[in-house]
Amino acid sequence: MPTSTRAHFDKALQRLHESVLQLGSRARRAVANGLAALTDGDAELAREVIATDVEINRLRYDIEFECYSLLATEQPVAGDMRTIVAALTVVGDLERIADHGKKVARTYLRLLTDPRPMDLGEIPTLGALSLSMLDRALAAFATHDVATAEAVCRSDDQADAQYKRTFNAIVAAMVEDPQRISAGTHLLQIAHELERVADRATNVAERVIYTVTGELIELNI
Repeated sequence: MPTSTRAHFDKALQRLHESVLQLGSRARRAVANGLAALTDGDAELAREVIATDVEINRLRYDIEFECYSLLATEQPVAGDMRTIVAALTVVGDLERIADHGKKVARTYLRLLTDPRPMDLGEIPTLGALSLSMLDRALAAFATHDVATAEAVCRSDDQADAQYKRTFNAIVAAMVEDPQRISAGTHLLQIAHELERVADRATNVAERVIYTVTGELIELNI
């Protein structure tokens, strides 16, 4: 590839990299704000999370179009091809992470109508762990840091264990007081959404490993 063409392509890849990180930031904010709406009792913030999801979806598809354009016009090979293919996969996971944040916000709004609320219990802990994994996955993506990406993948077992504790505590409270079954069901849904954030953070980390090493290994099992 001629030097001038290579420089142009490198700039395009850098723009793609920055766009993915921008989407990651927006997705992270959706989850954090959905969780904050729940823990702080902020219905307006929950509505804001739901409203901004349209913009996040649009950004995801803009990035996908950018990836397809690069594949069609630049005919990348080897590491460049992995970078673009990984970006295509990562933006899908990031958009779905934002969806999980939106679902937390929506479920919280439904909780507001429940006559018998329930303590959040372990949910804030699960949320904090999931956000930490996402933060580290995005940091690994930003710097192509395989060691950090592998650490995120190893953390998935911790997230699964925390989800199990959260799930069991909610079910136990529902059994103890059947009048809280409705509220408990909503909290179980929120816990599920937060656990999925951790799973998708692991997916992002796996794609970092693939981009750098060329090895496509499923560590989130």
